[in-house]
Amino acid sequence: GGLIGNHMAGTTTASPPPAATPPAPTTAQVNAATTDLCTRFAGGYAAMPSPQNTGYDVLPTVNYISDALRDNPLADNDVRGAITKSLQLLRDHVTVISGARAQGAIQIPGGWTAAVANEADQHAWDLCKAYGG
Repeated sequence: GGLIGNHMAGTTTASPPPAATPPAPTTAQVNAATTDLCTRFAGGYAAMPSPQNTGYDVLPTVNYISDALRDNPLADNDVRGAITKSLQLLRDHVTVISGARAQGAIQIPGGWTAAVANEADQHAWDLCKAYGG
């Protein structure tokens, strides 16, 4: 029994093979994802009231665009980057417009202005409008 036990204890199991790298997305996949992302970006903005008076005026658009980004990881990198920047400024806008006060881990974003946000939004719009895949 001792020999069999020692022999079994000395065997090692083979390491699993390395995970395969997923194939690069096709042009059609990138185009479809970019189209969906840009369309939802436009829809989110169209649904947002103007002017925005409270965080509630901005929050649904933030959530809608966040979902669009999460749902479209294959979208064009430049478009995703521009919409991500716009989204971050929308999130900052919610915090600033809500009147939240800084305390402890609650921090109010510095540097948010309508001009900076509008510039980021315009960049995203320009990329979406010019996208041709």
